[in-house]
Amino acid sequence: MAINTYTTIDYDELNAELRSIHAGMGAAECHGFISGHFCYSNSIVVEILQDLILAGVDDNAGIDEFIATLAELANQTANQILDDEISFNLLLPDDESSMSERTNALAEWCAGFVSGLGIGGIDKDTQSNPDCEEFINDLISISKMETFTEESESAENDLFEIIEYVRIGVIMLHQEWHHIENSNQQSRVLH
Repeated sequence: MAINTYTTIDYDELNAELRSIHAGMGAAECHGFISGHFCYSNSIVVEILQDLILAGVDDNAGIDEFIATLAELANQTANQILDDEISFNLLLPDDESSMSERTNALAEWCAGFVSGLGIGGIDKDTQSNPDCEEFINDLISISKMETFTEESESAENDLFEIIEYVRIGVIMLHQEWHHIENSNQQSRVLH
């Protein structure tokens, strides 16, 4: 049974909200962070995410709206990762955006994910199978990758394959760490 009862957060709208409150990250990194945190901890406490994402934000204008959006995004992310329909998608710019914008966003998403794993509790002593360790190392490499500037069908295909690899790898990590074969469980998002 699918858990498709979430609102879909728009990349551009989230980016605009993050810019308006002067957060130190964009939409892709924010979503990656939330995804990594949930993937390892199997729970999301919105107040903790709020404190981490809004660290250093002094201006309270727009904060309440952002906190509501953050709660929606956390719920969407957890539900998608748990969805047996494999509906999880990375929050990235749409295909109409330039190749450089999309590859930069992917690198930021991966950096956010790795940070989220760390805040979620993973450390160097965490036991994982070799595939999980390789995937995490790949995410670190992707977070440092050079920007694709070539606008070609080959570059589009390469980017698509990397995004699919990351998308499926996130689900694999969550299932490995939480031994979920059938995701008919409810995610734990606390407000």
